[in-house]
Parts: sequence; C-alpha cells; structure tokens
Amino acid sequence: MVFIWIFFSFLGRYIKDINTKKVISLSLIAFALSQELLDYANRFFLDSMYELSWQSDLPLQFCHFGFYFSLYLIYVQFPGKKINHKKENFIFDCVYVLGFGGAFQSLLNFDSTGIHNLIGTINLNWQHSLIILNVLWLIFAYDKRFTFRGVLNAFAFINLIILPVGLVNYLLDANYMFICKPPNVDSSFFIGGWPYYLFWLELIYFIYILILLLPFQILKLKK
Repeated sequence: MVFIWIFFSFLGRYIKDINTKKVISLSLIAFALSQELLDYANRFFLDSMYELSWQSDLPLQFCHFGFYFSLYLIYVQFPGKKINHKKENFIFDCVYVLGFGGAFQSLLNFDSTGIHNLIGTINLNWQHSLIILNVLWLIFAYDKRFTFRGVLNAFAFINLIILPVGLVNYLLDANYMFICKPPNVDSSFFIGGWPYYLFWLELIYFIYILILLLPFQILKLKK
C-alpha cells in the first residue's frame, strides 16, 4: 500500500488529462466500495465466529467518516459535479485529518478485535489505507490544500460529531469512536481512564493536526 500511495501521488501530479483523471477516480471509488461489500460479506457469511450487532457494525467510527467523505469529495471533482467552495474545503479538511490522523494511527496501532480470518485482516488494512490513498489523490490530482482554517474546521467537526455518536452509544450501549472506553491497542495517546483520556486526546490531537499543517506551510513558504 505504501508503494501504491507513492504511485498514485505521481499519477495525480503528472497526469493532466481530465478524462484520464476521471477514469482513475472512478476506479478508486469502485475499488473502495467493493472493499466495503467484501468486508460486510465476510461479516455476514464467511466469518463464522463473527457476531453482527448494532453495537459494533454501524459505520460510525472516525475512519468511516473519513472513508465516505473522501469518496464523495473525489466524486464531486468530476466535471459538472462541483459543490460550494467552502463546503468542499471543509470536507477536505476533515478527510485530511481523519486520513492522516485517524486512519494512519489505526494502521500503526492495529486493533484486531472482531477479526478472525485473513479476509477480515486484509479488509481492515485496506479500508484505512484507502482513506490515505484517496487523500493523496485529492492533493496531487486535484490540488486540494490544508490551511490553518482547516485546522479549526477539522477540530470543530471532531468535537461536534461526538454529540450524536455519543447519543447512539448511550442508546445502544456501544463504544463508537471509542468515546466510552479506549480501543484494545497499546497506544501512548490514551492516557488514564474514562473520561480523562478524552481530554488528553483533545490536546494531543490539536497538536497533531497542527503538525499535519506543516507540509502545506512549508510548500507555501517555498512558493
């Protein structure tokens, strides 16, 4: 996947033909959705040890939001599909942070809870890797940029989305977005028990988002 990230970054940078970019974009969307179908087919039919439940199988993790937001944003780059500029920037801000903040951290701190076979392992890695791939494609093929305003947008979204997802957790006795307890990983980002680790995460992720801004600030200074 690292090789594919680099390869598609170069493709996006050097391919100028709009139709070629559209074909590649459609392929990315189709493959990503196929991965989702395979993931749920595995849960329903292939993984005999997996137990489907409302508490764990709704697409309400941060990475889910980043995944579907990235596909939508690629789709609206097609000719005739443009949306409001501010809305487009806001979605990219969230996708960028959730991709390199959430998905990348998930790859570094792999949580194998609920994974019982090879297909499940591959799909979990693919979903997180594809978010990053989509972000890189948006940056290099469609010149999307992250700004300090994006830091505030992404941080605001992360905090606001906690409210409805927290309500779902309360109603279903679930733990979406790990609001109620930390994930089953050995990560130094989770400090203390509930609710203290949430406050530490607020501080850590704000600093982390500022770090994610640095490549674009350096690029801006070079220009």
